Amino acid sequence: MSACLLPLLLLAAVILVWLVFRNGGYKREPLSRPPGPDWTFTGERFADPGTGEMVEVWYSARSGERAYVQAASAPIRKK
Repeated sequence: MSACLLPLLLLAAVILVWLVFRNGGYKREPLSRPPGPDWTFTGERFADPGTGEMVEVWYSARSGERAYVQAASAPIRKK
């Protein structure tokens, strides 16, 4: 029975990954504030292409993860 279970679990994992990434990938909303005290502002800012609002990039040296945080300034309007 376990010989059949492994291929079914693998197929389920492939289907799950496909469902998550099929519509342009996993998109996370920007955070309203930095994730924690050990995060550092990288100095990078850009306008989110979907919403036009300014987003700042924060970095965790411990994990290597990047977080996107809404900037405190007014949003840039798309033309």
